Amino acid sequence: MYLDDIIVVETSPCFADSRLFKGVTRASADLTGLLPYLNAVVEKPNYQPDSNSLVFKHGIVGFTLQGSNINLTRFANMTELYELLDWVKELINATHESRDFIEPDYKARKIVPALKIYNLLPKKNCKKCGEQTCMAFAAKLSKLEAEIDDCPLFKQAEYDEIKNKLINEME
Repeated sequence: MYLDDIIVVETSPCFADSRLFKGVTRASADLTGLLPYLNAVVEKPNYQPDSNSLVFKHGIVGFTLQGSNINLTRFANMTELYELLDWVKELINATHESRDFIEPDYKARKIVPALKIYNLLPKKNCKKCGEQTCMAFAAKLSKLEAEIDDCPLFKQAEYDEIKNKLINEME
């Protein structure tokens, strides 16, 4: 077993929503060498090799892995925190055990500022993407919480040029 334990160092209310919490935890092993493998297996990761960090979500809960630190945001209570720590420990150990069969992904995801994305959007504020405004949609795209095709306007041929510019900017 690669990772034996994860210790909770600190918890406090989230800045964005005081009904939820954030936590700082410490793993029993340094995760740096495993990050490219985790980058290959988790959904919508944000790997930053310059800072040796990996950010991803599990549901609404955000995870940041860096060194032996595992930070979490947006969990409801301590019970959920320990369930999430069990889940991420299992993910880390399973990835470590399977690394001979996983092609490590060293590619960093480009972080594009929300305003830059917004400037490329149709700016119709039609709400068809599920957001109240195109700016809110741009913010979700910037945080990798939405996909370009979540905007139904991009399925129309007249928006192909704008969509391609956006895709090129975000790659």
